Amino acid sequence: MIEISEGQYAYFASDLHLSEKTPDTLTAFTRWLASVAQADNLIFLLGDLFEVWLGDDHSDAVSIEVSKAIYNAKLTGARVFFMHGNRDFLLGEQFAETSGMEILEDPDFIRVGNQIILISHGDQLCTDDKAYQKFRLQSRDEAWKEGFLSRPIEERMAIAGSIRDESKRHKSSSALNIMDTNSDAVENAFKGKWPDGCLIGRSQVIIHGHTHRCAVHGPETTPLHAAGQSCSGQLENHTRIVLPDWNYDATENTSQKGGYLQLTSDGQYTLTVFN
Repeated sequence: MIEISEGQYAYFASDLHLSEKTPDTLTAFTRWLASVAQADNLIFLLGDLFEVWLGDDHSDAVSIEVSKAIYNAKLTGARVFFMHGNRDFLLGEQFAETSGMEILEDPDFIRVGNQIILISHGDQLCTDDKAYQKFRLQSRDEAWKEGFLSRPIEERMAIAGSIRDESKRHKSSSALNIMDTNSDAVENAFKGKWPDGCLIGRSQVIIHGHTHRCAVHGPETTPLHAAGQSCSGQLENHTRIVLPDWNYDATENTSQKGGYLQLTSDGQYTLTVFN
């Protein structure tokens, strides 16, 4: 289990959805990564770093720049961890090794003092989205992944495009609450039971992304802090922090462009939202 030791800082970000269509978000990410990459710092990228990942045998200008940025972060003495999201679940050890980052299982755990923190991309907690969960189960099967990665790049691009289009149609036709975490799934996760039925051990804090609904939740249903706003505090039992998504390339005016979570060894957190 990873432990945040005295004097260490841990940083968490997710849902950047980097691609050739997001140049401003890419620039913002590489600058942020360089700013937090210092000796002994821990940096956690909790999924959907990329909008799509076609396989480690395919690269483009975006993946090359991201790889260099992560490698430079490692050279400072920071450790960079990556957890698969629903968009980049095919990212493999080859890219991770070249970049100098470590791939984590989902979920995984961090210790801060006497508190255990569960970290996850978060998509598995959205159990009301039955269609997505069915696809997730299928696409994580080793035979499915092997079959997809054996196809020519052009064919993979076409399949990935069809999946994205279907995902957009699904989101537009589904109730908003279906895309959010299920309250029972969250409660069970705190108690040590993951949605797939695995017993994972209890945790006092959960940190995840995926839902694009940045907030800090306590034991009550009302968020401790207003959604989408910067805040800070002390981690308490039954705290759930939802990371902000990034989008510096939105054509419409949005109050939130990105953000990250900073966590110290004594359990102090700062959730920073870029406006």
